[in-house]
Amino acid sequence: MIEDVVPHGLDYGEGFHIVVNTMARHAGWLVSALAIGLIGWACSALWWRHRAVRELARRQRFALVPAVTFDPQLEDVSQAAARLSQSRVAAGAVPRRAAAARIWVTSEQDRRLGYGWEGPERAASVLSLPGYRQVEVFAVTAEQGPAGRVRLEGVEPLPQADR
Repeated sequence: MIEDVVPHGLDYGEGFHIVVNTMARHAGWLVSALAIGLIGWACSALWWRHRAVRELARRQRFALVPAVTFDPQLEDVSQAAARLSQSRVAAGAVPRRAAAARIWVTSEQDRRLGYGWEGPERAASVLSLPGYRQVEVFAVTAEQGPAGRVRLEGVEPLPQADR
């Protein structure tokens, strides 16, 4: 009845046998395609990492110098936060870890706190705009930047928490 109209299909064993035979005949091509795909992926991952390292080395720093009468209002803080969030967009296609805007706080020689932010070189135009009223933004050169890590002699490092 129905078998007269619709031809009888292969059972699962025969279909599996056909697939295995086809893969065995074309194993060289399949392995070559897999190898080319893996090499392409590895090359692109290395290139993206190299680009991230290069972008991190070229970050721009800006110091924020408030006026004596500086008193931030809530809308000033919102405006500065919005400006920092736009730095990632202004940076363009940069690896994610290199695109972040970072806020830094340092201790100046005259016991004052120094504030600033840094971000990708491509976003320097956005980061150099004042985020607060009564605050000036200055580009910081490498010589003026904050000191490196503080290393204390004779002090044991803190134990690392297991991750």
